[in-house]
Amino acid sequence: MSHWKTILVHLDDGPRCTDRVTVAARLAAEHGAQLVGVSPIGVPDVPVAVNGVVPDMATAIALSAQELRAIAEERAKVFERTAHAAEAPMVVSRVLEGEPLDVTAHLGRSADLVVVGQAERSSDVPQIAQDFPQQVALHTGGPVLVVPYAGRFSAIGRDVLVAWKDVREAARALRDALPLLAHARRVTLLELVVPGADTDPTALADVLAHLARHGIEAEARREVTEIEPGDALLSRGADLGVDTIVMGAYGHSRLREWVLGGVTKHLLEHMTVPTLMTH
Repeated sequence: MSHWKTILVHLDDGPRCTDRVTVAARLAAEHGAQLVGVSPIGVPDVPVAVNGVVPDMATAIALSAQELRAIAEERAKVFERTAHAAEAPMVVSRVLEGEPLDVTAHLGRSADLVVVGQAERSSDVPQIAQDFPQQVALHTGGPVLVVPYAGRFSAIGRDVLVAWKDVREAARALRDALPLLAHARRVTLLELVVPGADTDPTALADVLAHLARHGIEAEARREVTEIEPGDALLSRGADLGVDTIVMGAYGHSRLREWVLGGVTKHLLEHMTVPTLMTH
């Protein structure tokens, strides 16, 4: 059975950080994985005077950096207590200088899974951009589990819905999710098509056979929908009572910015269950 061996969770000062850590810790316990909590120090925000000059700038920057480090170190301590309480077998905290995206992406490249929180538009978490989850997926190059800001998730990965499409992103997400699917009690492969679409009827059978060779039994569904695909996916997930969605993250890069595809953007804004995504 496949296992993740290193799970990284991003830490911030948002109200749902503890819940996110608990989700990551439970996954770490299930997979026997090391859980790494990354607490970015961030960049000092030094006020600038009207004339563009701050007296004793070096001192101001140093004091601001000290405060940021103290906050990051306290955040790491809370993470360790929460992770141990959730019975994560191996817990490591990393307090690193730099912006959250850079630090998380750097450590995420040597992890099997990165866990982040859904951006909450009504929340004002310092230095966390609204597109943080998708930027982490783009720059890390591996699977990212996005935990919604609303709701409680006592267990994930038991009933999983895989959004399938015969494209690279969906195939990559499926492969990256194999450790999750191997522990699931029910896996549903869903292909949504528009009316009149020309699809290959053997494609889903090939995917099911691929999963079976990994010891994963799955049910395949191909459904015609006339509504927005993101809404259709969330609606079907609710009907099936799934606790996790797996999907490819569609979009393309413009230097450090990621222009999202419509379905991916919709899911990230309206997700109701944890969603594993890979670009």
